[in-house]
Amino acid sequence: MMHLIKTDFKKITFLPGYRNFLIATFLFSILFGITFLFTIDITQGRKLTELSSIEVLDITLLGIDVTAIMLIIFTANLISKEFTTGAIHTSLAITPLRRKYFISKILFIAILSFLVSIALTCFIFAIDQFILSIYDLDRLPFFEQTLFLKLIGIIIMPIFYSLLSATGAFYMKSASGGITYALGIMFLPALIKMFPANFSDVTLSIFPEKSLHMFSEINTSSISGSQIYAVLILMLWILISCFLGIWKFKKSNF
Repeated sequence: MMHLIKTDFKKITFLPGYRNFLIATFLFSILFGITFLFTIDITQGRKLTELSSIEVLDITLLGIDVTAIMLIIFTANLISKEFTTGAIHTSLAITPLRRKYFISKILFIAILSFLVSIALTCFIFAIDQFILSIYDLDRLPFFEQTLFLKLIGIIIMPIFYSLLSATGAFYMKSASGGITYALGIMFLPALIKMFPANFSDVTLSIFPEKSLHMFSEINTSSISGSQIYAVLILMLWILISCFLGIWKFKKSNF
């Protein structure tokens, strides 16, 4: 399995298409985060100097939403090319166990998404420290536990949606299938919120958007029951998606 994961890392290292897409993900995420920050006077009618250090961080971390969308597209295309190019035949000839092949892809996507997310989060954090020093605002604390938990919550989002994209691509054997599935889960709550509160509140509680938002809005260093519930919801979405993806993958004829 480790051999399969290393092979995938070599693909994104040496193939310019994958490498350039990841570079673009970094650039766009940082660009959008900084743009959101320096246009705050237009979007919210507030000056940058009026913001607290945590508010500055929250605004620039909106760039991680771009990271999640870019990784959804990257993941779906990576998986679908195994089917469209016929590379899946060679891969399964080398590794006949489809469960092992599926899990190796899921682990690769999880590791890659984690590395990209944590690198971008750290880079955005460093940029925020630089901006705060320029405007003579209070710096963000380096070792504050609440802030650390908040950043962990931010890092989870791109990983989660990347895994949904991967399982969707396996199930439908197409990039469009993986992208539609992940983006549908991401944006469907916005539509549900248009319905009456007695329906939307119950429905939204089982969608990952609320659970992910709960992590990013952590304001205490203690773990509450609602946060444990959020973890269970996210795990359930991943497990069910993986089960459906591997079930369809094992049934497919190649």
